[in-house]
Amino acid sequence: MTDFVFTTYLSDLAVDEDYQHQGIGKQLIKEVQNKTTPECRIVLLSAPQAVNYYPHIGFSPHPSAWTLIKD
Repeated sequence: MTDFVFTTYLSDLAVDEDYQHQGIGKQLIKEVQNKTTPECRIVLLSAPQAVNYYPHIGFSPHPSAWTLIKD
């Protein structure tokens, strides 16, 4: 989901384990960036097992993100 200018929300990015470590995830993110303005930020929520992957490819944590679960 994107407005193509300010924010792109990237959801459910997953690469099959048999194909990981081949640059596929990195290339998918690069393709998203190629479709938006240089100023557009990608926002994503990481699966717990992938939390160390995103800093490795240039993502940084954001201090003001929240989630809400329905009561």
